[in-house]
Amino acid sequence: MNMRFLYTGTIFTFLLAACATDHSEELTDKEPLSEMDLDTVVSIDDEIEEDAQEEKIITAYMIASGPDNEFFLEVVEDENGEKISHQEFTELHMIPSKNWGGEDEVNELGLGIMVGDFGLWDDFSKGEFDVVVYYNRSKTKKLANYHVIDGNADGFVRLYTPEGDLFMSREYENGEWIASYEAPYGADWEFDQSNSALTVTDKKNAFTTKDGLTVVSIMPSLHYKKSKENSIERVVEKASFKRAFTINGDVFTGRLVGYREPFDLDPYLAFELDFKDGWLDGDVKLYNYWGDLELHERFVAGELDTTVFVMDPDAMDGMAKPIIYIYPEKETLVDVRLDFDGTLTTTYPDYQEGWKVLAKPDGTLIDEKGKEYYALYWEGENRKSFTVNEGFVIAGKDSRFFLEKSLEVLNLNRREANEFIVFWLPLMESNPYNLIHFSTKEYEEMAKLKITPKPESLIRIMMVFKPLNERIEIPQQDLTKLRIERKGFTVVEWGGHQLSAKDQVLF
Repeated sequence: MNMRFLYTGTIFTFLLAACATDHSEELTDKEPLSEMDLDTVVSIDDEIEEDAQEEKIITAYMIASGPDNEFFLEVVEDENGEKISHQEFTELHMIPSKNWGGEDEVNELGLGIMVGDFGLWDDFSKGEFDVVVYYNRSKTKKLANYHVIDGNADGFVRLYTPEGDLFMSREYENGEWIASYEAPYGADWEFDQSNSALTVTDKKNAFTTKDGLTVVSIMPSLHYKKSKENSIERVVEKASFKRAFTINGDVFTGRLVGYREPFDLDPYLAFELDFKDGWLDGDVKLYNYWGDLELHERFVAGELDTTVFVMDPDAMDGMAKPIIYIYPEKETLVDVRLDFDGTLTTTYPDYQEGWKVLAKPDGTLIDEKGKEYYALYWEGENRKSFTVNEGFVIAGKDSRFFLEKSLEVLNLNRREANEFIVFWLPLMESNPYNLIHFSTKEYEEMAKLKITPKPESLIRIMMVFKPLNERIEIPQQDLTKLRIERKGFTVVEWGGHQLSAKDQVLF
């Protein structure tokens, strides 16, 4: 089961969802929640705890692996500590895997479950049960508690810090986020780009004052699915500043700060914008998906005055995030060697002279030190360029649908496709268009894999893409010719590369 935390890949104590009780039905109709209502929800959770011994409880290990902290469940045990396959149960406990540190180590990675709106995959996508997430394996620090129906969060959701303070509270209905009550920043807002108008409903979470300056801080909006207008990325498009910018109907003077979905207790910045009388005036800072500063400019009365910093366009050059999954038919010692025509910049676990792991049929990998992983990870700067003579031109807003269908044709399973999409989608869906090509032999020559014992099936997918401002016509690539059937000992690798000036586009 995978629940990206993207999730990085990168993501916090107590997610409270109303369980299947009469109390939850009473609370669902109330909006907004009062503090008394929240206390009532806590008491419901206490009742659940009292009845836990009479219910069927299973425990799964949470894994946050790789530099971007991909999040998924790996091993399932019953209350006696015995590993089991999927079966009927009433409560699922999620605890950190052993490779997260000591028994009582507090881990601030659990917010990764937010990225998929707390949804569960694979064996956990059917049935109705409660989910309890813990910071530690001794189950003394609760991270989250919510209710699931057929893999979708349903009811009230609350998150707490490791110290027990309320961090976030939401309400879901069949997997859809329908209300936000407590958040680090404003999450209930809508944007009208044609009128440069931002409407923020939850002022308590969004509005602060610092040194006499009004600061409005927002995070991804619960209204995002209703309209792409309500995306963090849309707010900072140039078209958003063609007229005086207003917030809640008033011409805005102050600072507007955008944050991405939290992957930990300190969410990544998306942008910082200074306004005076509705026009950009002062510092304008834009950050990439990982919180790195991409652009710093200074404006005066809506006009660009100075460009302070621009990220090197080659900073995203190279092979990004190839992930290697290994699925033997039985537990097997596997040696993986990578012959890369370039420079490796990041590997996890440490590559050294290669990777040597004990691989299990479910994809679990154990290194020589006994640490568990779900995949092998590498990134590198390639010396040779890519040549693109066919592919697809896809509107950014259609990227999600295109990737889902294409990866299905290319024979990735649901978990592999999910991890691919949650990594690359944020870099693609806000672009007007994307040129997309799936490299085969050219990539395999750049990055040769030698795997011992030799797998019966080897699936390697390298997506190269380039943002476009307008649609162009290109020959379409036939993905059915790239499909490899999965049989016997199977190894799967996926990665991506953003085309740069040194790559050749032949049309």
